[in-house]
Amino acid sequence: MIKQNLYKIKWFIYVVGLVYIDQLTKYLVKTNFKLYETKQILPFLALTYTTNTGIVFGWFQTKYANILFSFVIIIILSILIVSSKNFVKEFGGIGKISLCLIISGGLGNLVDRIFFGKVVDFIDLQWNYKNIWPVFNLADSYVFIGIWLLIIKYFLKK
Repeated sequence: MIKQNLYKIKWFIYVVGLVYIDQLTKYLVKTNFKLYETKQILPFLALTYTTNTGIVFGWFQTKYANILFSFVIIIILSILIVSSKNFVKEFGGIGKISLCLIISGGLGNLVDRIFFGKVVDFIDLQWNYKNIWPVFNLADSYVFIGIWLLIIKYFLKK
């Protein structure tokens, strides 16, 4: 029983840590950049401060999108948390890592939506100093990596 509780606490700390890192990077961008300001880091990477109320890559930005997507995120996170034992049973260690990443990413962007009314994005992938991908944030990266780990693990099991 104690071992099981310590196990849950460990994963809770991982999630909190990842959300903290996501929020810290967004805070640093908000306090050091003007909206839409870009700072070139490398030929393929810039930091560009943008915001959005839509979903992935700023799609579906409407008047009530932020409220709608906040509820959708809460529902999806609740389902993931409730079914976490099944994920772990099905996908093992990769399932644990994936859940941790997906839940952390969802919470990171949910914090933005609830407290700021929009999500802060800043990672700007480029080719020859030109934008090639919609600007995103660490929380988006967590979700992306977590989902792809599950997909790869699923196909490797087949």
